[in-house]
Amino acid sequence: MSMKNAGTGIESTEASGAVKWFLLIALICTIAVVPVAQCVLENSPLSKSFAAFTYDDQSSDLKALRAKESGLGYAFEVSRLINEKTMANARKFESSLEEESWLLSAAGPAIEKVLIGTLGAGSRDVYCGREGWLFFRPTIDYLTGAPFLDPAALKVRREVQPDPVKAIVDFKKQLARRGIELVVLPSPAKASIYPEYFSSRYIRTAAPLQNPSFPEFVRRLEAQGVHVFDPAPLLFEAKGKEALFLKRDTHWTPAGSEMVAQHLAVYLQEKRLLPQGAPVAYTRVASSAENRGDLAAMLKTAADYDKQRVALHQVRLADSTPWSASRNADILFLGDSYANIFSLDGMGWGTGSGLVEQLSFQLKRPVDAILINDKGSFSTRQQLSKELRRGEDRLAGKKVVVYEFAARELALGDWKMIDLAVVKRPQAPLTAAVQQAVETAKAAPNGLQLEGVIEEITRPPRPGSTAYKDAVIAMHLKQVTAGGKPFAASQIVVFAWGMRNDTVTPATRYHRGERVSLKLRPWAQVEKKYGGYQRIELQNEATMLLDIFWLAQPDDAVVPASTAAKPAAAPIPKTVPPAPPAPEPARHQEPASSPQLTAADANALFQKRVAEINAAKDEGRSVAGLDGWLFSRQELNHIAKGQFWGDAAQTTSLAGKSDSRDPLAAILDFKQQLDRAGIELIVVPVPAKAHVYPDKLVQGITPQVGRLDTAHQQFLQLLGNAGVDYLDLTKLFIDARKSGSSTLFLQKDTHWSPAGIAAVARALKEKIASRPWYQGLEKQQFTRSKENVQVTGDLAEGTNAAAETVTVSRVSPAPQPDRNSPIVLLGDSHTLIFHSGGDMHAKDAGLLDNLAFELGVRLDLIGVRGSGATPARVELARRKDNMAGKKLAIWCFTVREYTESQTGWRKVPVIRP
Repeated sequence: MSMKNAGTGIESTEASGAVKWFLLIALICTIAVVPVAQCVLENSPLSKSFAAFTYDDQSSDLKALRAKESGLGYAFEVSRLINEKTMANARKFESSLEEESWLLSAAGPAIEKVLIGTLGAGSRDVYCGREGWLFFRPTIDYLTGAPFLDPAALKVRREVQPDPVKAIVDFKKQLARRGIELVVLPSPAKASIYPEYFSSRYIRTAAPLQNPSFPEFVRRLEAQGVHVFDPAPLLFEAKGKEALFLKRDTHWTPAGSEMVAQHLAVYLQEKRLLPQGAPVAYTRVASSAENRGDLAAMLKTAADYDKQRVALHQVRLADSTPWSASRNADILFLGDSYANIFSLDGMGWGTGSGLVEQLSFQLKRPVDAILINDKGSFSTRQQLSKELRRGEDRLAGKKVVVYEFAARELALGDWKMIDLAVVKRPQAPLTAAVQQAVETAKAAPNGLQLEGVIEEITRPPRPGSTAYKDAVIAMHLKQVTAGGKPFAASQIVVFAWGMRNDTVTPATRYHRGERVSLKLRPWAQVEKKYGGYQRIELQNEATMLLDIFWLAQPDDAVVPASTAAKPAAAPIPKTVPPAPPAPEPARHQEPASSPQLTAADANALFQKRVAEINAAKDEGRSVAGLDGWLFSRQELNHIAKGQFWGDAAQTTSLAGKSDSRDPLAAILDFKQQLDRAGIELIVVPVPAKAHVYPDKLVQGITPQVGRLDTAHQQFLQLLGNAGVDYLDLTKLFIDARKSGSSTLFLQKDTHWSPAGIAAVARALKEKIASRPWYQGLEKQQFTRSKENVQVTGDLAEGTNAAAETVTVSRVSPAPQPDRNSPIVLLGDSHTLIFHSGGDMHAKDAGLLDNLAFELGVRLDLIGVRGSGATPARVELARRKDNMAGKKLAIWCFTVREYTESQTGWRKVPVIRP
């Protein structure tokens, strides 16, 4: 048939009425299936959509309008108010649909893998560049967008104060009235310096890329007497010598940060902006860090990217104590995440090595700093204003303010006008109140319990929508009481985690008008640790004068107010030869009245308390700790025994037979059997809860004490020397606590929590993912959904302890144990908790399920309640199949089984000749 005839045939094709209706209905069903399924499967999105037309404070707002307006004016204002609130609620509703969408959860990772891995298209917020580089979309928008000083561009952004020149010149004039010079430092976008890794069109670029308005911006500021230090040209010129920006992060490398600090120090000296002073000798210690980067973390395929390792130079005082900002310094540095990176622990790139530390090192003088991730256009200026209005004159004695912000803020930020007036606060009753609170909190090691009604609360950004995985929210509390009695400060501000590791926290469930009881610390105690994180502030300016508290966390450390750096007796060379990373001295110290325990003293105190508990011979399986925590008496018996292998096992083990007492011999025997069958083994000893949370058992010990499981570390080293692969969960869990993880053990149960399970599953995935046999397996797609469950812990039996609410990650479709799987998980009830239901609290949310989700394969399971030592291997032997088809055995058991198992550690012939 010719092309002409074929075309004629197509044009003359007719469809019957039935076919037309069928196709129409099929199209409508296809379009409707996703929203209908979401309504059926999820938490009633339809009712949420109706909620967009109302809000909590609507009645009080309407009442206030009636008091001010009447007639048509009232009608107009009501329409305007309802329209604004409805639009805002609609945006929140759209975001919630996206976050909770089952389709996005199920298909999102696969789709993104195609978009990024195959097509190189990136995601909504991340662009894929060349050779594995990633770029933050807002920075590209800044470079390719309209001139930010163009009148038309300013007019479009009328919902904020869009003019950076206006705000910075006003800032300069306010500082000048106090004799303080301003230096502006716009940190360039990665694509400004490395455009060739974004597109091959820019390989021969002769100068750093900038928004078209940037030269005019610099010209206008300098015309008004503002000093502008632009590091982009020097970074562009030096980029061929070493990597100056991170491949999959928005920020510069340590080398780039150090180069900027060095040239900024020269700039300040050449401009003679700082007076001469006695030099302070700092030293630098070689260290390193590795991370995938904040841009990789924003992708659902983050695990596909390798970590990038960087060399750090940690700045320290002459006595080797870590560098810290000094309130008495004559230079104040205001900065965002470009200054926080390599300094703020939560950013994952190490500490003590950031831009401000390096500037202090180069200047040989102390530096004060206010650093807050995100919104550099106003957040640090606003924080400075808050302190001044509270009567804390942060500008006293200052000669220079360096104002650093990401260059993209010039086109995208809110350049609010900030008043720097110093307000003299009344000395009573607020000063007395905060002093009382500080003293009371010092006496209460876990914080001060206060109650109050929430007047206002801010919300964190949508997880994954910013380059920062953590965010602090704020609450304004009224009618504050302590123990039912009026608190001296009847109104306070509370800061709390609103988002951690791209996950919203329980604090976000609070709402206006709710009366809450919170355990708090004075903000001054923890500001040094948490003050640099992205913060969503209250909008009511009256709250700026209120006392600030922090919603206490298990790993909070009390940090004294920083002091000026001490001058050293003799100068120290600027650089030191590379050396292995030195142990980091304790960053956070208790005040002199309550010195922090050394590791040795804490270990002695811990062992003493354990011995006291065991000597008491009390009945019952649980021991009461602090803050409502319960611990297993059996676990504490095990801890007190010390060495438990070799000859020592004959006296420490409860096993009846002498040949069943040594766990080392049994584990090595099982390893040898598996080796002969070509099967790998990973041993996963679940640590004692008291070793991970000693601060919840012993008064006076802090979460920063470090490891107290000396005997278990020695045992793991013996396993490693014998070629046994293991997962050190004590280290994993302690590191997770430092990074702000949710509780890793259930408070009133012997088992780990859902957060602990998730951490172990991720760690096992990292161990297994590189195995060639695993890479060749056919993968299955699973999804996870969050669900709150009530847990009555096995240690709470016979007590009046309330049920504990935890959030489990339920996996679907339920990955039922598969006898044919190449991976077998064997062990005790830690393999069954949150998996098998009933007294195991939940179904489809245990280690087996979460590991199946991480690996994309179903697993075989042998879970034995009571003991995972010998009985689990006996069950494996009873199969009589010599573990045919198996590639890996994951053996999971609690460490108390080393000594407390009645059946002990027999050598079981799992694989017979």
